[in-house]
Amino acid sequence: MKVLVTGASGFVAPHVAKHLTELGHEVILADINREEGDESVILADLTSLGDMLDATQGIDGVCHLGGVGDVYLAATKPYVAASANVLGTANLLEACSINGVKKVVYASTWEVYGEPEYQPMDEKHPCNPDHPYNITKLAGERLAMAYDHMKELPTVALRLGTVYGAGMRPNSVFSRFIIQGLNEEPITIAGTGEQTRQFTHASDIARAFALALESDVHGHVFNTVAEEVVSIRQLAELVTSVLPTKIEYLPARAGDVPPALINSTKAREVLGWSPATDFKTGLFGLIEHIKVNSHAAPSHVLADSPSG
Repeated sequence: MKVLVTGASGFVAPHVAKHLTELGHEVILADINREEGDESVILADLTSLGDMLDATQGIDGVCHLGGVGDVYLAATKPYVAASANVLGTANLLEACSINGVKKVVYASTWEVYGEPEYQPMDEKHPCNPDHPYNITKLAGERLAMAYDHMKELPTVALRLGTVYGAGMRPNSVFSRFIIQGLNEEPITIAGTGEQTRQFTHASDIARAFALALESDVHGHVFNTVAEEVVSIRQLAELVTSVLPTKIEYLPARAGDVPPALINSTKAREVLGWSPATDFKTGLFGLIEHIKVNSHAAPSHVLADSPSG
């Protein structure tokens, strides 16, 4: 299968592309930006229907991970997030419909649910997002489902957990904690550190995309979130267990997404997906990766990061 993967310069897309290539698919990477001289990525702007028509020409399947994934950018510039995540997704879906693409897998997020009405939240839980990022991601998801039902373009949406692994943004909580530890600086936690997440390794997310792409299932959304629940304090303690540093607590910061329990039973039963990487193994692998690939720049140069 010839597969287009959007968002090539982001964090998760390269993991998806690598896994699909290992499975024998021909992968085409696309993004609005690329490193100078990198001809492996085609330049394509989601907000241009013409670019999307060109990018999807001759393509069998699309894994759509492009758009604005930075919650802070979405909060400060909602119009940018709306342009990329809503208009951009509409352009891509229209191009796929015109060019006869056989399957689209859309990267959504568990955060589309908003405030929990019950837990753990399954796919039947109401979606009430209240942040520009989550709102635009849900809009893209709903567009994908509409194209499946109305224009017979087979689509699947994956509501991803909080993804971690090699290539994370420098301002992620993982990167910040690890860099602080490598520099023997105190790990700083905003609040009590009791905030929890179901951190999901990028390799497991990549498998979910492949399973959804290769499946005959369409017109469905799936939570793809690891079952293991980890607090920010536990994350910090695991980092301090292997790096020479300590933990310090700062006042809580407003605006972080509250914790919620997510149920991924549907993905297991329908797609055959379940996470294979336990959190401790994944975290220690990430620490080793950053050790090898980073010069451990002082953590104060890193942008402020979310608590998970």
